[in-house]
Parts: sequence; C-alpha cells; structure tokens
Amino acid sequence: MDRKQKWNDLIEHKNGLMIDYMALPEADRRLRQYYGVSSERELLDILHSDFYYLTARDISQNENCLICFKNKPELSPQERVCPLGIRWKRSVYDAKFGVDEASEAPLRNARTPQDILRHTFPKRGDFDFAPMLEEAEKNADRVIVGGLWSGIMGDSYRMYGFERFLTDMALEPETVRTLINRLTEVYLDLNDAYFQTMKGKMDLWFFGNDFGSQMGLLISEEMWAEFFFENIKKLCGLAKSYGLQVMMHSCGGIRPLIPYLLEAGVEIFDPVQVTAQGMQPEHLIASFGKQMIFHGAVDTQHLLPAATPDEVAAECRRLISLFHGSGYIISGSQVFNTDIPTENIAAMYAAVQSCKNENRSGGRNK
Repeated sequence: MDRKQKWNDLIEHKNGLMIDYMALPEADRRLRQYYGVSSERELLDILHSDFYYLTARDISQNENCLICFKNKPELSPQERVCPLGIRWKRSVYDAKFGVDEASEAPLRNARTPQDILRHTFPKRGDFDFAPMLEEAEKNADRVIVGGLWSGIMGDSYRMYGFERFLTDMALEPETVRTLINRLTEVYLDLNDAYFQTMKGKMDLWFFGNDFGSQMGLLISEEMWAEFFFENIKKLCGLAKSYGLQVMMHSCGGIRPLIPYLLEAGVEIFDPVQVTAQGMQPEHLIASFGKQMIFHGAVDTQHLLPAATPDEVAAECRRLISLFHGSGYIISGSQVFNTDIPTENIAAMYAAVQSCKNENRSGGRNK
C-alpha cells in the first residue's frame, strides 16, 4: 500500500496505522549514528516514517522560517528578535522541532487595545515561501506537513508576559482579546500566503498551542471557549479551504477541549500526553475514537527514558492494539529528547514495524 492509499485510509475511514518521527537535534544525531546514516531521508526510510515536515514551521520559537523571511532580523550570537518582536536567547537555531527561550516581551507595557494595535506585526509581503516548493517535491512520497505553527496563545503570552496574560484574561479581557484576535489575523494572512504557494504540494497543516498542564487546563473551559474557539475555527477553516487535513498540538490534560476542537475542524490530535489528567488512551478512544485520529502516545516522560527496550516494545504493541479500528499515528508523546536512550527509540520503531508485518501476514497484535 503506497503512502497516499495509507493516508486516505487513515483520514477517510478513521482506520489504519501510520508512523511519525520528531526529535531534537542531539537525539536525532545519535539515532543517525546508531543506524549509520547521514541524511534525514535515510533515517526516515529506516524508521518507515510516513511523514515529512517542511523546514519553515515557526516564525517565533526558532529560526527555521528565516529562509523565507525577506527582512534582516536583529541577530547576535546570543540573541535574536523574531518577526513578532519577541526577543529570544539563541540555542536551537533552525532545528525543526526546537524551541528557544523567550527573554523579552515587546508588549509587556501594553495596557489598552490601542497599545496592541499600534505594534508592528508581520504581514505576508515580509515572506516568500517558495523555498519550500523544492523541499516538498523531493519528499513527495511522504505525507507533507507544512504551514506555520500559529501559536495564538503561546505567542500572545510571550509578547505580553505570561503571568500578566493569564490575570488580564480576567482583569483586562478586551486588551487580551485584542492581542489574540490580532495574532489570529496575522496567522490567517501568513498561512494564506504559505498555502497558496504550496497549493497541491502539501497534505497536512500542523499547528499548536499548549492549553494544558499535567493536572488539566491552564484556564477554564468557559474562558478557553470565549477567547480561542472562534479563532481556532477560522484557522482550521482556512487550511481546509486549501484541501488540507488539520493536526493540532497541545500538551497537558486538555480532554474537555476535544469536542470544541472537533467542531472547529481539527481531525488529528497530537501528542496524547498519556501522563496528564484525562489523557489515557483507553478513555480517549472510548469517547472520541470514531471522530478523532490520535498522534503520539508513546510516553517520553517516563517510559522511553527509563524502561528497557523490551518494555518499550511491549507498550508500543499495546498501544497499536488499543487503537486498532481507529486512526492512529504512532509517535512519541513529545519530541524525542536527549534523556531517551537511543536503543529505546530504535526498539520503538522495530516493534511498530513488527506489528505492521504481522498485520500484512494475517497475524494479531498481542
């Protein structure tokens, strides 16, 4: 079964199993060394990964969109200023899945909606996404994942200040709402330019915001619906107008939000942080397995760092069996970090491939 057939089976029938891989640079380097390969494509082939992530993914948290940014950014060996005006400590550079640490919020002194609107936000004319075309063509045998991260919550609080952002949702709601709405407008504009450039070359838009903690939602369900639901719906609607599937990331225990996400147009949910409240796969499958495709669930918090390779393999087989009959994209519950032994990552993908081979030969997942 080729890539497109598998993708259609997963999306249209909410069935089947696909494989994904995301890692921070050092974990990725170690895995390439383990397998004796040098290129990203060679590694994805060995892991039988069905997905390829285009390089330009985020205009704020790392530098991988600078290849598409027409303006010269403020940059020193230690710090940079992103197109949103947030100052960052440089550490991950252009790593696809890396995240720098924000050091200065450009709207930290904003007090009114007018203060927000006076800020200079990026616009589509500041970017040229054409460099992604050749990259997509070279990897067209995989599901092509692209578009901007569009962190309308994360970028809002990094521009405004985290604690004040949360308190002002209650104390100064119009100012915070203006910021969230303005960032939504920015990302609608930039993603429209991205999607136009890549029309017919992409399959999936992947975006994200961390709405949860280990213990549940960061804000109330009612407040989330008030500030974010319509904006998420607009962003998803844009992607769907270009024929793209939509995958959304949120860490934490965000189970109460899943019905809203389904209504907004999210089809695939990442990363299933299995150690967070309400995010156990059994419960999610029982409630949403016929509506939502789940991505992730192989625990990067406890299992992969501390278990034996055999224990990792057993858990992967269990997850595949649990998700059988629902759509499932197996991957880590977060991006693979350096605390995970390389042998455990290898054991994970070996177990997945063994399960797929058993399915092809008519065997059963145990």
